[in-house]
Amino acid sequence: MYDLETIDQFERLKVFEKPLLAAISRKSFIGDLLNKPATERLYGSLAAAAIVVQKGAHIIRTHDVAETFDVVQIAAAVRSRQSVVEENGFEVSVLDITYPDDAALSMRNIGVAGTGFKIMKNKTVSRVLRISNITTTEALIIKQEILARGGDAALERDAVSHETEKTDVIVIGTLLQVRKLADKLECQARNLPLISKMIKDALKQELDIEYRYLRES
Repeated sequence: MYDLETIDQFERLKVFEKPLLAAISRKSFIGDLLNKPATERLYGSLAAAAIVVQKGAHIIRTHDVAETFDVVQIAAAVRSRQSVVEENGFEVSVLDITYPDDAALSMRNIGVAGTGFKIMKNKTVSRVLRISNITTTEALIIKQEILARGGDAALERDAVSHETEKTDVIVIGTLLQVRKLADKLECQARNLPLISKMIKDALKQELDIEYRYLRES
């Protein structure tokens, strides 16, 4: 599971601003997934190599050089570059951050105090949630509450004028705003306490390695 998580989130390692090496050729996790011995793991190794190169790996350690070279060439070609603008000694770069702890590390790297990055890290990452099949009243309450916290919500046009009984709502906000929304809904009426619990559970699932990578056989 942890090998799969490392490959899936390999781009997060770019936060260290160092060259990245991946040594995944014929590894046991590939054999476990494919149920094949080391001598028959070429295609699994090539698939893993393509993924990590596309996600930022600079160096690949492999047993199958010629085959891996072709895969690396293609994967590297479709890997997008980070947006960086330099002029007159200044630089502006767009950071690719999807997890709060990565933002905290970036802030620590530039000398932000520990108290500061612990407070700010949950403001750096946004989440978009879809909540389905709730009443129009519940959707409007959710929109009002997320707006009060600096986020936003989108819902069916007819729901705004109460012309429909049920609707879906898409909630947009930083991780901090969404968590505060869930805390607020916990004290509301109707089905909003249940929705609060479901929001919190969905956010927990994101961090649950077993949920994300274990597949039922």
